[in-house]
Amino acid sequence: MPPRWAHLGNFAQEGLAIREMKRYKYRATVTLAPRQAGRSGLLPGPACRMVVRAAHRETHASKLFSALVSTGDSSWQAPVSTPDHVVVTLVVLGDTAGDYLAPGEEFDLWRGRNVGHGTITQRIFV
Repeated sequence: MPPRWAHLGNFAQEGLAIREMKRYKYRATVTLAPRQAGRSGLLPGPACRMVVRAAHRETHASKLFSALVSTGDSSWQAPVSTPDHVVVTLVVLGDTAGDYLAPGEEFDLWRGRNVGHGTITQRIFV
């Protein structure tokens, strides 16, 4: 069976490079949007993919980023979440995510609909 990336072709021989996007890790507090009928909580499991929409701090232009969002992180004692607020860990992909997300910056979380509005509380360096 060929490797799962075999469909990409042989970019190295064609002079094209494949590189990874930068990853940024943050802790944030999210205010949940009102729940719609038939919808469950923020995450379907301990972690899931979501879209983060953030505005650039200087130009105010908004941009979308792919993110892995989780509610549990045993390495940090988070304040107790309430039904309307939850503390999350975000791993955001994007070379320019650092220009859009920093402590104090606000963002929106999307997963097929608006899930909530958050504020970055801490950048985690790993």
